[in-house]
Amino acid sequence: MSRLKILAAALVALLAFSTALAQNIEVTGQVGGQINGGVNISTLLFNRLEVRNGLNYGVTAGYLVGEHAGIEFQWNRNQADAVGQRISGLPSTKLFNLTQNQYFGNFLFHLTAKDHALRPFGMVGLGANALNTGVSGVSGSTRFAFALGGGAKLNMTKHLGFRGQIRWVPTYLGSTNTGYWCDPFWGGCWVVGTSHYLHEFDITGGITLRF
Repeated sequence: MSRLKILAAALVALLAFSTALAQNIEVTGQVGGQINGGVNISTLLFNRLEVRNGLNYGVTAGYLVGEHAGIEFQWNRNQADAVGQRISGLPSTKLFNLTQNQYFGNFLFHLTAKDHALRPFGMVGLGANALNTGVSGVSGSTRFAFALGGGAKLNMTKHLGFRGQIRWVPTYLGSTNTGYWCDPFWGGCWVVGTSHYLHEFDITGGITLRF
């Protein structure tokens, strides 16, 4: 077989493979609101750091697997003021503007088959949250995060739909030692630590392009 025929056969196979994949691809641009939490801190002036609520936006690109499953990559961004609560009880003070860029791999399970117009779903995600204060001389930090959520997709046409969802995303910030625990029966002592998380809830909606 000549090189030209081999190349033509490879291109046909690649086109067929791409077409098969494209029948299950969904890309969604999303925007919504994000409710941020805070963490307790211990400094001479402040005892807690609170991140205010704000707008968030992002995009997801996913692939439908079978009738009910789906996998996707999600990027989500939020910027909000971080304020310190004073130990003295005086009014809180803005310390910096916190930027969060979340990068997640999500697994979705749809409650209806993919030919249904309305597709409720549950979602679990694992990924990272890149935190940046925007303060000169203070480097950013990327932390492990996970997500639990759910929502619904409404397919209007073969190529156009809408998606709404709600998520809970805890970002692991670190652990502190709070003492020791000793086993009274088998012996031995261990350091007891407390894990600290920055929690956020977001509600988003957007337009989905289906290929």
